[in-house]
Amino acid sequence: MNFHVLKLFYCVAITGSVTKASERLHISQPAISAQIRKFERENNILLLEVKGKRMVLTPIGKRLIEPLEKFFAMGDQVQQIIEDYQKFPEGHIRIAGNYLATSMFIPRWASLFKQSFPEVRIQITTTNSHEVLEQLDNFEADVAIYSDMEFPSHNTGVFDHRELYKDEYVFVVASNHSFAQQQVSFEEVISEAFIMREEGSAARERLVRLCEERKVQQPKIELQFNGVNEVIQAVIAGYGISFVSALLAQPYLDQGTLAKVEVENVVSKHSIWMGYRKKELQESYIQSFITLVMKQLKEENHLLTNPAHTP
Repeated sequence: MNFHVLKLFYCVAITGSVTKASERLHISQPAISAQIRKFERENNILLLEVKGKRMVLTPIGKRLIEPLEKFFAMGDQVQQIIEDYQKFPEGHIRIAGNYLATSMFIPRWASLFKQSFPEVRIQITTTNSHEVLEQLDNFEADVAIYSDMEFPSHNTGVFDHRELYKDEYVFVVASNHSFAQQQVSFEEVISEAFIMREEGSAARERLVRLCEERKVQQPKIELQFNGVNEVIQAVIAGYGISFVSALLAQPYLDQGTLAKVEVENVVSKHSIWMGYRKKELQESYIQSFITLVMKQLKEENHLLTNPAHTP
C-alpha cells in the first residue's frame, strides 16, 4: 500500500484543493495530481472528482477519510513521542487553556499532578478558546481547556471532548456605574463603551452572536486586551462595560468592586470543556493527568452536594 499517496489524497481532502495541499506539503500541484491519478488507476477506483470549480470526494473517497484520519493521527503521535522523548525522556504534557482555565483551574491541577509525577515536564500555554482548539487540532497541545466553541472541523475521530463546568457570561460595570445592579434593555447596554478581549475569545464571539440574533449593531470596543484580568481591572477603574465569565467575575462581585448589570431577556449559558486525544492515542501520563482532573471535579461536586454541617 502506497501510504505516501494516501497522505497526499488525505491532505487534498481536508484542505479542499490541490493548491492548498501543495502549499502545506511543499510538493508541486502536478506531482500531487499525477500520483493520486496513478494510485486510482492501479486500484481501479476514483477518489476525487471535479464538480464546477470544486474538488469533491467520491463515495469511496469519503469512506477512506475516517480510517486515514486515525492512521495519520497515530503517525503524528508516534513522531511527537519520539521528539518528546529526545527532549524530555521522562515525559512532556502540553496544556493549552483559555484565560479562565489558566487563571482558575490549570495551576491547581498542574501542581497536584507534579506532586505525583515530578519527572514529567508540563508546558502551559494561555490563549483564547479559538487558538486553544487550533492547537489541539494541529497536535500542538495534548490537553485543551476552553469555553464553548465549535469543535475542530476534522480529526473528529481522534479527539474526545468532555464538559467540566457550567458557566454563564454576564455584563459587568464598576460599582459606581449608573447601570450597577440595574435592569436595562439589551439595546441600552450595547450602546455603552465596551472593554473586551481580542477577536477569537469565546466571550466576544458570544456577544457578537447575541447582537446578530437581535439584529442590533455590535458595540464599540473602546479598549481591547489580550487577557481577561486586564479587562476586569479596566472596568473596575470606572470606564465602560464588559461581558465576561461569571466564574471569573464572582470574586470581584463578592468584593463589591464589580457590579452585575441585569439585561432584559439575556441569559447566556456556556460550558468549560476539556479536549484531548482518544485514550488509545495517548501516553499513559497524559491519561493520568486527565484522570486527576476528573477526580478533582468529582470531589468538588461531592463538597457542593454534601456541605459540612455546622452546629
